[in-house]
Amino acid sequence: MTLVSEIERTELVNQLVATIGEGPAETLMKCVLPDGRNQLATKDDLRVLSAEMATKEGLNALGAELRAEFATKDDLRVLSAEMATKEGLNALATELRAEFATKDDLRVLSAEMATKEGLNALATELRAEFAKQTRMYLMVLTAFVVPIWAAMAAQIFV
Repeated sequence: MTLVSEIERTELVNQLVATIGEGPAETLMKCVLPDGRNQLATKDDLRVLSAEMATKEGLNALGAELRAEFATKDDLRVLSAEMATKEGLNALATELRAEFATKDDLRVLSAEMATKEGLNALATELRAEFAKQTRMYLMVLTAFVVPIWAAMAAQIFV
């Protein structure tokens, strides 16, 4: 299964908006995973991860992988050099402005929340996001706790 490019997703959204309207198109796109179903972890994936982390080598490999995700001193030097110029700071400011809501965004949100349906939709969306965050937290917690319990049990029963 090939992944859908961001351009293809944008074209799909535009076509959906033209066909069914902005609200329903946005709802539908929230239901579609951007990277496809193959990016979701299964119970088997978690079992394999748990087994890998139960060994010292597995924990060392995970540590190395996590360290690779963090910025290095060289990365920070490059970023510092980019920000040392006026153009670099302007580019960063532009990028940050794009991340924040505009006054128009806030007006639209305020109008949507002025109705009972808007508040109910917001509550539903928040519940879904909290549930998603809780599931992620539990998966990460399980990935760390299960190997520790297994190691402790192995010491007790050996």
